[in-house]
Amino acid sequence: MYVRAAGGKVVRSWHGGIHGERMACGAHFVRCIASAQVQSNFMASASTSAGYLMPTSDEFVPYKPPTSRLAFRRDKRYHVFLSFRGPDVRNTLVAHLYQALCAAGLYVFIDSDKLEKGEIIELSLERAIESSAICIPIFSKDYAGSIWCLKEAAAMLSTPDLIIPLFYHLNPTHVRYPLNDSSPYKQSFEKYSTQVRYPREEIDGWKDALLEICKRSGWTLDDKGDEAQLVKMVVNDLNRTFGRTPLPLPKHPVGMERVKNALIHKLNLNSMHEVVKVGIWGLGGFGKTAIAKAVYNQIYPDFEVASFVLNVRVNAADHKGLPKLQRQILKDLTNYEDKVCSVDHGESLFMDRLGGKHVLLILDDVDPDGQWDAVVQLKALAGNWLERVDPRSRVIITSRNKHVLDVAGVSKNCIYEMRGLDRNEGLELFSNYAFRTKSPSPGYEDLSEKIVEACKGHPLSLEIMGSYLSHKQNNLGCWTEAALNDITGDLDIRRVLYISYNSLSNDEKEIFVDIACFFIGECHKNPTLFWKSLYKKVDSALCNLSDKLLIKIDNQGVFDMHDLLRDMGRNIAEEEKDGIRLWEAAHLSTAYNNNLSHLRINGGNPQRLDLLCRPGLRYLHLQNLLIKGMTEDTLALLPPSLIWLRLENCSFSIGMDRAIKQPRDSRLEDNIWQLKIVQLNSCHGNDNHSISSLFSLPIIKLQHLELRGCRNINSLPDTVGNLSQLQHWDLEGCVKLEDLPNNIGKLSQLKHLNLRGCRNLNNLPDTVGNLSQLQHLDLEGTISSAVALKDSNRAGVFKMTEE
Repeated sequence: MYVRAAGGKVVRSWHGGIHGERMACGAHFVRCIASAQVQSNFMASASTSAGYLMPTSDEFVPYKPPTSRLAFRRDKRYHVFLSFRGPDVRNTLVAHLYQALCAAGLYVFIDSDKLEKGEIIELSLERAIESSAICIPIFSKDYAGSIWCLKEAAAMLSTPDLIIPLFYHLNPTHVRYPLNDSSPYKQSFEKYSTQVRYPREEIDGWKDALLEICKRSGWTLDDKGDEAQLVKMVVNDLNRTFGRTPLPLPKHPVGMERVKNALIHKLNLNSMHEVVKVGIWGLGGFGKTAIAKAVYNQIYPDFEVASFVLNVRVNAADHKGLPKLQRQILKDLTNYEDKVCSVDHGESLFMDRLGGKHVLLILDDVDPDGQWDAVVQLKALAGNWLERVDPRSRVIITSRNKHVLDVAGVSKNCIYEMRGLDRNEGLELFSNYAFRTKSPSPGYEDLSEKIVEACKGHPLSLEIMGSYLSHKQNNLGCWTEAALNDITGDLDIRRVLYISYNSLSNDEKEIFVDIACFFIGECHKNPTLFWKSLYKKVDSALCNLSDKLLIKIDNQGVFDMHDLLRDMGRNIAEEEKDGIRLWEAAHLSTAYNNNLSHLRINGGNPQRLDLLCRPGLRYLHLQNLLIKGMTEDTLALLPPSLIWLRLENCSFSIGMDRAIKQPRDSRLEDNIWQLKIVQLNSCHGNDNHSISSLFSLPIIKLQHLELRGCRNINSLPDTVGNLSQLQHWDLEGCVKLEDLPNNIGKLSQLKHLNLRGCRNLNNLPDTVGNLSQLQHLDLEGTISSAVALKDSNRAGVFKMTEE
């Protein structure tokens, strides 16, 4: 496997059977990405796209955002790289521009802010340029007086990405032809030409770079220009260049165009007098969220900033839910990264940071649930701060409850009621899923009509029934039963959903309920590993659930499902005999059974620590807990049946009575633990003791280990080498970790090792060279010099060559 390093070099490293990628950047080794993970090209034919290049004449052409938006590729670290002469503009234009770009949600590199201590500056700047989607050289009168600026300009041309010049109180011609008598750059170039340390070829390369960059369209500010207006124009142009990532829409958006146009009409986007609020009201499953996404995708480019907040009802249910949603809005609209401590704190931040912004805000599924009523939800998320934004701003709220829209201040003529699809639209949608065409197959016309009529235009019912029956096209009896018996009479969407659920195998039902209760919004990888310890044919089960539209798996492998399906799955879990799955604190007080297999507790100080040691427990997830009476040694008291242990942001109370010991389950052969996944992330206590206790257990089946953000770990025990099946090990943010154990080379199955941010890590042991399966090694922000791999080279462990 190969990876391109700074300066355009391709580096390969190997020892024996090793083929792992490493980016070599002078003094730094940064993140290595397996070739299979490298994304598609950042942009096609960038040099010829509209708005990117100027005509060959000397005439300056202002930059115009291209009609096709620039996707922000995942291997890019920054949206924008700013190149400038510090004394000219750092405390004026650049300070204001940097602040405005960050407020717009763009990640910006400027050398004083982003260079890491100890780096070789030239290589670091080259790496930053390569890691940026757009480079903006700010040509001021003394730009050429800096060798670094000229080197940056030349380095920009080695990337295929977008360069947009900004001419600050300077005629573009003076940059294009720096040796002209009228150019302020002439004196600098004449000085360089007399100095031996700058070869003629390098100086000519700088002049060629200036000429090439000046062929591109950009921005200019003359001596009479308004700097504030320039900053605003640059931010707006870049927002339009990048756009924002469109939200995913249904595969078959039947009838959506009609509803979308009606909603956009209600938004009255041409009005500049007041913030307009529009409500989308209707029963679950009628497509409120989908149509809100469609509207968002069409109009968001016209706004300065935008935020789409999904599933407010569910995500605001617990005591920390609303502050989390406030933080999401602040991050979307202002690039705010810090914690929101309370609802009042969030409202204060909104008032301070959002004044004057041209905002699009969409709140999806606002409804009273859990701790917060609708009044509190709306005040927290769309309250008084809207009085301070640009009056062209717009708010869209979806809800099943019309009263919520009244509370939000949505006028009656701005409420759109979602109704069912008409007969033709319903038949087309059903046919798309049942027959993969827009109309029924011959012989199924009458039955399809009856099913569509029974579903009464309800989109989710039509999709679920179509997907269910698509596998039964050779079974007319099943179709007839569905048309005449299963869904006749008054529509009950739950009956339709249960038809598809009841067609699942037992293992598929268990997986579906697990997702509904625990794994919505999570990547499929760890749950899949968990299920493979319990069930057969897990991959085919997930495919079947997806084919029947009972779950969704997006392009990043993240689980999702409609809230009606989620509610059905949780109702099934609640009706299970003895409560096998518990996922809310309210369930704990009534949990006295010994059949508990899945447990999640989020927040608070749980009183039922006995639940953690139930002999049949397989999945344990604790979040944001102060666990009194539980010490690090309690890890050794958990049941050997446990397959997945997740602790996130938990604090242990040290020295408390260790009174929760439970007898081991003698049925587990030789007391070998079943643990395959352990995640101890951002947990506080005596971390070294916790880890030593963990590794002393018989956890030889462990495949996935995360210790992210455990800031007190400074060493790891040699027993790490016993984890012979470990494939994924994540130590990101273990800032006190100084060394890895020498016997790490015994981890013969290890494929992924993440050491990012372990800034005190001194070296890599030579035995790393024995990791024959290693595919991904992340050392970014870890080692301040190339000592680690250079030392390994001396030992003959790594060999590095240029291709």
